[in-house]
Amino acid sequence: MQNNNKVRIAAIAAGAAVLVAILLAIWFTIEGWWPVVLDIVLVVTALVSMLLLAALIYAVVSFTRTILDVRNEMMPVLQSVRTTSNAVREGAKTASAFGVEPVVRTASVLVGAGEVASVMLGRGEAKKRAQRRQKRRVEIERELADRRQLNGNR
Repeated sequence: MQNNNKVRIAAIAAGAAVLVAILLAIWFTIEGWWPVVLDIVLVVTALVSMLLLAALIYAVVSFTRTILDVRNEMMPVLQSVRTTSNAVREGAKTASAFGVEPVVRTASVLVGAGEVASVMLGRGEAKKRAQRRQKRRVEIERELADRRQLNGNR
């Protein structure tokens, strides 16, 4: 209900403003004041334009200062990030050189030595493969023997 009252009041005010403007236009026409009114409107418009231009200049200057302040604040942060990333990179290189690489080298030497020993001692992959083939042959022979017994009983 209050919203309807506000709309009604706004409509009445707009109608009154239009009525006043029409009456002023008639009066200015009768008196011949249009050139003076035009001059006044142009002066007011020029003053408002200058005020808006000054506000725009102030906004641009403030924006530029803000950008410079942000840049001045960000440079030390970026330098700190660069220093930290360099320190982390060097730490990773050191850990790799003194921790990971010796372990990998030692493990590969031990695995290689174990393979050499297993080949020399006869426990190599070839022997394991031969043992698997022999085991499979025995299984196949058992299966064939079971089938022959089943065929003989039928």
